[in-house]
Amino acid sequence: MVDKETLKKNIEDVMKKIEMACLRTGRKPDEVSLLGATKGVDVETIKLANQFGLKIFGENRVQEFLPKFQELPYLEWHFIGRLQTNKIKYIYDKVSLIHSIDSPQQIDELEKRCTKAGKTCSVLIEINIGGEESKGGINPEKVDHLIEKISNSSHVILKGFMTIPPIEDDDMKLRGYFRKMKEIFEKYKKLNYNNVNIEVLSMGMSGDFEVAIEEGATLVRIGTKIFGERPKK
Repeated sequence: MVDKETLKKNIEDVMKKIEMACLRTGRKPDEVSLLGATKGVDVETIKLANQFGLKIFGENRVQEFLPKFQELPYLEWHFIGRLQTNKIKYIYDKVSLIHSIDSPQQIDELEKRCTKAGKTCSVLIEINIGGEESKGGINPEKVDHLIEKISNSSHVILKGFMTIPPIEDDDMKLRGYFRKMKEIFEKYKKLNYNNVNIEVLSMGMSGDFEVAIEEGATLVRIGTKIFGERPKK
């Protein structure tokens, strides 16, 4: 974990890199949101990061998220990890955005919970752009099916898409994955469905966020570049 001064510098450095990546491609820096991925990060460090300008925080695991939310309910929280349907009841009313929707069962559970609570829930569909068996997300060809499911709901709102591409040393291959996601994003942005308002393309992490921004990301999820290496669990 990083000390106070390093944390401040890391956040400033990442924000500067976001700005420069936007300028290289003629985008405005305010088109890209920065999310701090806080897996393994303690509450005090999260508080400091917020003081240093970080506004959005994302958790991967329900059991780690809940105690952090209890102490910091005033922050904007996103859920960015794989989400079991039976864990939805714990988070649906506590997060601003769920990044990892990839099944009709998740949508049914969200609809049921939100209807009962009189709330709506904003989500992203996770797309497995590299077709990797080890990762969550759906095949791009199955997007229509999930969008149709969401459009027939009344309390689940689709805001866009998320992806984690394969790790690539080849810059052009990596860009290819991000470009394919941008094409999907633009395609569905133009279509008119109920409960669908496509505006978020969540892609890019510590190792590739600058490339992701150059290829159209509107939200990047940064952990290590801000908080340093954390113990593997």
